[in-house]
Amino acid sequence: MWRLLFLSLTLMYIGECSPSYHDKLQTRWMGTTNDIVTHKPHHKVRGPPDHNKLVAMARYVLHNCDWASIATISILPAIEGFPFSNVKSVVDGSMANSTGIPYFYMSPLDFTARDLSKNSRATILVSLEETRYCENQKYDPEDPRCTRLMLSGKMKKIKEGTPEYLFSKAALFERHPAMANFPPDHDWFIAKMKIAQIAMVDWFGGAKYVPVRDYLAYNYTGAEMLDYHNRRVKLDKA
Repeated sequence: MWRLLFLSLTLMYIGECSPSYHDKLQTRWMGTTNDIVTHKPHHKVRGPPDHNKLVAMARYVLHNCDWASIATISILPAIEGFPFSNVKSVVDGSMANSTGIPYFYMSPLDFTARDLSKNSRATILVSLEETRYCENQKYDPEDPRCTRLMLSGKMKKIKEGTPEYLFSKAALFERHPAMANFPPDHDWFIAKMKIAQIAMVDWFGGAKYVPVRDYLAYNYTGAEMLDYHNRRVKLDKA
């Protein structure tokens, strides 16, 4: 009996230490540095651009984040006029076609949409902490090397049925498939930010300001999210 128990435990241990077992445990993207670096056995990925490449870094961070903190001016009676922050799922285009423009799927029943109906000004924040890059590098989320990007501007509702509406909705549903099952009676709409200022902390020495025109004109060709998605699909089918 004891020999049988020992044999069973040994087989379990060998199975858990096999490459395929570890690969499946590490299906979530874990960013590293700009070079190819091993995070754990059997797992290598390419990380963000060099911190001196401001425009490339800004576009990388937004494209690789799934959600944003969005700050608006509250209309709640108890805190009217106060800044109020909320979490929203975000995309900047499809996985294969980054635009740099943040798009959101919103309901007028939500805090954020109500605030924006009175004052369209907002600031959104995304951080490399979302990609697990900072955790992997052992950076605290407030460490300046854990890049955080702050986009400020005015939010605008996209007219339903336009090419931009169809593109952004497809992109949102591609990255966030659960949206297809959101309650249909919540009057969902798509909003985007017309960016007025871009601030970013990606290294020591304080915030840097990225010219909006350069940011939007940059031809971002990173395929990290698309590659990550394809890997997940393959693993799900395995």
